[in-house]
Amino acid sequence: MEKHDVVIIGGGIAGLTLSKFLAEYGIDFVLLEEHNDFFKKACGEGITRFIAGYDFFDLYESKAGIEKYIEETNIYTKYGILQLYMPVLMTDKREIESELARQAMKRGADIRMNERVEKIEWNGKFILRPQNIEAKFLVGADGIFSITRKFLGKGKLRCAIAVEGLSNEVKLDDEKIHIEMKKSIVKYGYSWFFPKREKWNIGIGSISMKEFKKAFNEFKKRHRVERWKAGYVPVSKPVEPYGKNVILLGDAASQTITSIGAGNMPSMICAKIAGDVIKKFSAHGFRDIDTKEYGNALRPITKMLKQDHNLAFAMHFIVRNEYLIHKILKKYIRQASQYYKKLEREKGRI
Repeated sequence: MEKHDVVIIGGGIAGLTLSKFLAEYGIDFVLLEEHNDFFKKACGEGITRFIAGYDFFDLYESKAGIEKYIEETNIYTKYGILQLYMPVLMTDKREIESELARQAMKRGADIRMNERVEKIEWNGKFILRPQNIEAKFLVGADGIFSITRKFLGKGKLRCAIAVEGLSNEVKLDDEKIHIEMKKSIVKYGYSWFFPKREKWNIGIGSISMKEFKKAFNEFKKRHRVERWKAGYVPVSKPVEPYGKNVILLGDAASQTITSIGAGNMPSMICAKIAGDVIKKFSAHGFRDIDTKEYGNALRPITKMLKQDHNLAFAMHFIVRNEYLIHKILKKYIRQASQYYKKLEREKGRI
């Protein structure tokens, strides 16, 4: 039986970020990823630079995979264009995840691909099957259909569905992000046009499967892409992310900004927090640990994510009038733009 102090299930951006910090702290762990390559989940490939006082570059420590620095986003509603100032990094997401893996392995991380965990057992320690790996502590960074969350007995997450693809036929300002929040385009969601270095990442998503199908059928008639990639995005409030000797991370815990379906930066922040908490547990040999410490450490970002979730669901399901939604967005965007301009002045452009 192979034995480790910690096993991370899932090698997306959450699990890879955590592996980087655990390796840096010298903690014995292995990461198991079911796929044979990175970037398997559909994603717009944009990463918000600043969230909850954290700077992406402080967590990532590289510029590999960064294709563009976008400062402004045009949000199109039925009643006009709203301009949001929010620094977003347009990326090659596969390269971002590959770079995180390189950083982790350079520090000594054990990252194993093509390793799907099918069963978790507990007999005072965790046993993962079919790998036959024993661990004192378990991290579920295994996405929206997390086997770890199921093991903890926590319910399914509410999901949105989205598709994205690459196009070179978009005729919009390529120094801005463009988002359509119009019910004539898609109900309970939005479409996006994100400028990369040479092409555009475009897509559409909705909380409603029925509305998504109708909207996507029309969207793909208007836009040609190399290939469409589909995926689910958690839109539940963040769940309680811990149990006995186990924590949840990233999409598995619904650590996502619901209003824009953004999980990259929140996952990285939560991974840094998780790493610091696990470092403390490791110092005590993973004995008599209280995983509520992880939940407590997450409180500031969890509060922010819950507030955003409430705003998103109010706009989608409570406020039905598109003019009122436009007015709410206008106020929110004005406040957000002021906040991000202040942060960028303090931190610098890059």
